[in-house]
Amino acid sequence: MDRDKRRGLSKGMGKTWWRGITALLGVVALATNGLGMAPPRLTEAQSAQQARAAGYKPAQLISAYNVSPLFTRGITGTGQTIAFIEIDGISTQDLSVFDQSFGLPPARLSVYIPARATHALAPGARLRVYEVVNTGQLRTYSGYLASAVQGAISGGATIISISLRGTGRFCSTALAASYLHSVFQAATAKGIPVFAASGDYGAQPCPKSNTVGVVYPASDPYVTGVGGTRLSLTSTGAYAGETAWVKSGGGYSSYFSRPSWQHGPGLSTGTSTGAHRGVPDVAFDAAPQTGVIVYLQGHAGVVGGTSLGAPCWAAMWALAAQYHLSRTGHALGWANPLLYGIANSSQRTRVFHDVTVGTNGAYQAGAGWDAVTGWGSPNADALVTALTP
Repeated sequence: MDRDKRRGLSKGMGKTWWRGITALLGVVALATNGLGMAPPRLTEAQSAQQARAAGYKPAQLISAYNVSPLFTRGITGTGQTIAFIEIDGISTQDLSVFDQSFGLPPARLSVYIPARATHALAPGARLRVYEVVNTGQLRTYSGYLASAVQGAISGGATIISISLRGTGRFCSTALAASYLHSVFQAATAKGIPVFAASGDYGAQPCPKSNTVGVVYPASDPYVTGVGGTRLSLTSTGAYAGETAWVKSGGGYSSYFSRPSWQHGPGLSTGTSTGAHRGVPDVAFDAAPQTGVIVYLQGHAGVVGGTSLGAPCWAAMWALAAQYHLSRTGHALGWANPLLYGIANSSQRTRVFHDVTVGTNGAYQAGAGWDAVTGWGSPNADALVTALTP
């Protein structure tokens, strides 16, 4: 398939690198380039396209997830480097149109391609893209994906975002994990959190699967799985609530046991599922009906999916990591034990928007943790201050 078709507005998880990055820019571009949005520079045609697209704009996500107070206090992600592990090419022209359309400063982006022979194009960049060579063969694909993650670790990434299914066209967690699990373990040993999309197939591990299961690598215990919601705003743009997105990947891993840190309200014990790793851990807006506006070949469109949530949670973590470092002199570190620590404290209802309505086909959203939206979506200001009181 040619690259332009691969970069189309596909519903498939992780088929478009820009789905994550352009959406992420609205949340983190200010963190990488300083405070303040400039007035948007729109042509008449672009204004008309945005009106037709009817998706959420960067400022709306910033408001909905309460990021603005952090920017006001100068918490912008300074000093953090987010690495994106992707499979498609880079369109700097689309990035430029996105920036101009929403009054954002240019993204400082470097690209490492391909993963098997990575090299720095701009060593000081804050956002880095590692492009995986997708050969279609599971062993080769998983090996290249592992090399991309290793490249991000050795290249100085402080946070890693993955909007890909580690099993490629196949559906073998065991084989993919044989390449990737130890790499994720090495990342956490260095204090580098990894956020991964939980999938867009509901309670199935792969497209067209007939079995109930979870997507890898979101199901890896050393990875933070990010599920999906449908975000609602009031007429004034304020947060109005979220329901579970019906295609949010979630469930219980048949391959990984439940880690010791994964416990709390909503997590079953003493049952067949209680012994297994539950996915996702957290959630973010994902429903295409409430997605975000992006640009493809200069044209506005709306996209969603859990591929959006992983990089946006990485952005939230960048803000928290900067604040933690400024207060303690130490890196914030691996996300999962910290997130579950908050979830088991009195801070839970302040930090997380608990999503209690909706299903992914096999599991229901409910109070506390659930196998559709995890602990829920973030209140960014509360998250940052809870991680570093």
